[in-house]
Amino acid sequence: MSISPVAYAESLRVGTVDFVSPDQIKVLIDIEAPDGTALNTGTPRPFPRVNGYMLIPSDSGYLVGQVEWITIERSQYPKRRGLQDFGLIDLPYPLRKMSLNPLGCLIFDETDSCGNEHYKFVRGVKGYPSVGVPVLLPTKSQLRDIIESGANRRVLIGTSPLANDAKVMIDPDRLFGRHLAVLGNTGSGKSCSVAGLIR
Repeated sequence: MSISPVAYAESLRVGTVDFVSPDQIKVLIDIEAPDGTALNTGTPRPFPRVNGYMLIPSDSGYLVGQVEWITIERSQYPKRRGLQDFGLIDLPYPLRKMSLNPLGCLIFDETDSCGNEHYKFVRGVKGYPSVGVPVLLPTKSQLRDIIESGANRRVLIGTSPLANDAKVMIDPDRLFGRHLAVLGNTGSGKSCSVAGLIR
C-alpha cells in the first residue's frame, strides 16, 4: 500500500507557525506531535531537540530553521464554543512551543534513478512564511542535503549526530583565510575539534 505525497507530508507535520520576525520564527507544536522520539520520518529521531532542524514550506522549496529553544506555556483548558461545562475545573493546559532561527532554503535539485528527491541548500531567506503555515520534520535525505551542502568540501572534520551522522566537511582555503572561533559548552568537544583542525 503506497501513501500519497500529500498524506506523507501531513504525517511529517509537527506544528504551525505562530509568530514571524526576520530573526525568529515561533512554532506552536501540535498536541499529537511526538514528545521524545519521532518515528514518522522512517528512522527514530529525537524530537523536539535544541539545534535540530525543521522545514517550513515556501515558494522556492522549504525554509530551513534551527531550533533555538523549546518551552511549555500554561494556558486555560480549551473551551468548546457554545458549550459550558459547569462541573469542569479549568486546570492549566500545557501548550508546547519552540523558536526557530531561519538559516536558508532547501531548493529541489533533482530526482535520482531510484525516485529519491535531492535538494540543494542555499544560505539566506528570500521570503518568510505567514502564520498558520505547517512546520515539518525533515526526512533523512533532506537532513543530509542540509549538512552536506557546498561544492568545495574537501576535508572531513566529523559527523553531525543531529543529522543522522551526515559528514561535515570543509574547504580549508576558505576556513583558514579568515578568523575562526570554536564555541561550545563544557565537554562538547572544542579541544578535540581544534586539535583535529591543527592536524
